[in-house]
Amino acid sequence: MSTNAATTILNREENSGKKYPMIVEKLILLLGVALFIFTCGEVFDMYENIWISSALTFMVYPFTILFTTEVLGRIIQRVHNDS
Repeated sequence: MSTNAATTILNREENSGKKYPMIVEKLILLLGVALFIFTCGEVFDMYENIWISSALTFMVYPFTILFTTEVLGRIIQRVHNDS
């Protein structure tokens, strides 16, 4: 057995950073899922045409919510890493 400590490939010293706020991002994602569950009926009832309603409710609306939660998560990362 060797007694050498674990090193990186380039033998550089690495320090641990701040703890990453994963729990906050998970909560935001769960809020996005809850928002979709509670409001998808209202989005579906916005249009008379069943195809337009279905496309908006099950394709566009979830991606909009996911995009918004992703942007909020990235803002949290940026604020957390800058401070």
